[in-house]
Amino acid sequence: MSLSELETLRRLRRHRADRAERALREAKRKQQALLAHIDHAQAALEQTRQQQVLQSAQLLSEHQGQVVTLQVLKSWTAKEHTLSADTRREEDSLQALHEQTQAQVIEVHHAQKQASQCLRQVEKLQELSALLAQEVS
Repeated sequence: MSLSELETLRRLRRHRADRAERALREAKRKQQALLAHIDHAQAALEQTRQQQVLQSAQLLSEHQGQVVTLQVLKSWTAKEHTLSADTRREEDSLQALHEQTQAQVIEVHHAQKQASQCLRQVEKLQELSALLAQEVS
């Protein structure tokens, strides 16, 4: 293999390495955005839980010490179910985000591995070029 062919191959490998590094940066950026989204979802869930507690206490205080009709009891139960459903939805959403985080960690790991492999190939070609240049001299 000639020195010029080796240099062409090195430039190609360098281009691939640059592309792999960009993919790694993008994967890390996505991971950070996902973590920020999880923080936001956790805060929203905590707020929803607090609202559920407050509204449940308010419903209880409205009817405490009273004899309630079946219709009032059904309405109260429906409101309680709505409150708990809101909380469950947000919990499910947060769980889905955590699952996405696991997938994103795998993606970052793969991108890191690919970038390292590409850089090793470039380094090998640079060493080979140096050895070939010494032989030619």
